[in-house]
Amino acid sequence: MKCPHCKVKAFIRSSEALSELTRKQYYQCSNIYCGHTFTAMQSISETIVPSNCPDPKINIPLSPNSKRMSQAY
Repeated sequence: MKCPHCKVKAFIRSSEALSELTRKQYYQCSNIYCGHTFTAMQSISETIVPSNCPDPKINIPLSPNSKRMSQAY
């Protein structure tokens, strides 16, 4: 990810799980003159290919593209 201010590459310095599907990531800009530190959220949004060993407690919607791909076969 790039720093939203100076557009230089930012690195994940740490992260924490908020749920089974979401993580909060802590970024630091690599430009020493900028020094921006910020957070971003990463979450799983859809399934492209279903798991062969699914966890019944996890519900991830199937991508519309997956439905089209499965109908083609």
